[in-house]
Amino acid sequence: MKNLHKNYGELEVIKNFNMMISPNKIHCIFGPSGCGKTTFINIVASLIPADEGNIEGMQEKTVSYIFQEDRLLPWATVEENILFVLESRYDEKEAQQLADKYLSLVDLTNFKNAYPRELSGGMKQRTAIARAFAYEGDVLVMDEPFKGLHLELKKDLMEYIINYGYRENRFFLFITHDVDEALYIADHIHIFQGPPLSLKQEIIVDIPHEERRSQKEKLRQYKEILLQRSKE
Repeated sequence: MKNLHKNYGELEVIKNFNMMISPNKIHCIFGPSGCGKTTFINIVASLIPADEGNIEGMQEKTVSYIFQEDRLLPWATVEENILFVLESRYDEKEAQQLADKYLSLVDLTNFKNAYPRELSGGMKQRTAIARAFAYEGDVLVMDEPFKGLHLELKKDLMEYIINYGYRENRFFLFITHDVDEALYIADHIHIFQGPPLSLKQEIIVDIPHEERRSQKEKLRQYKEILLQRSKE
C-alpha cells in the first residue's frame, strides 16, 4: 500500500499511509473504533477507491470477505447464499461440493434450507464465514468475523484459518478488538491509531501456532505489551 489517502468530506480518514503485508502470514489489525481500519481494508479489497495512492500486488487476485454484518440475501436459503457467490467461479458440481464442505465446517448442514430470518445472529455469521471460505479467494479479509460465536466454534474456525493459510499460501487481513483472538491467530499484529490512520507499532508473535495453547506465560507477556502499546 503506497501513499494512500481517503477523505469523507472534511474528515481525513487516511493520509499518506504506507504498509506492506506478506503472504502465508495472518496479519491482525488492532486499534480503536473509528481510527480508519475498516476503510483501509475496504480499499485493499477494492470495495471503495482510495482518493490517492495505489496498492501493488493485488492485480488479478480474488478476495473473500467476512464483514462485520452478515450481508446475506434475505430471499435465499443458507445453501443458496453460499452457492450464489460460487456460480461465476465453479461448475455446478464443484460449487455444491464446496458448499457442503463449508456448511459442515460451521455446523450448519441441518440448516441449509433455512432462510436468514429463521436464523440466530450467530448462525447468520457462520453462514457468512462459510460463504467466504467457500469462495477460496487469494486474499481473505475478516472484519471482526467471530462476534456472536461460542468459544469452541470460534477456536475451531481460527484453527481452520491457520491451517488453511499455511496450506494455501493466502494473504490474510484480520480486524479484531479482542486481544485474545489476536494473540491466538495472528503472526503479525499491527497497532493502528487515527484518524488519520497511522501504524503505531507492529508486534511479531514468534510463538508457533501449535504451541500457543501451552505457552500461556509467554502469551500473557505479549498481552501486556499489546494492551500497553494500544493505550499509549
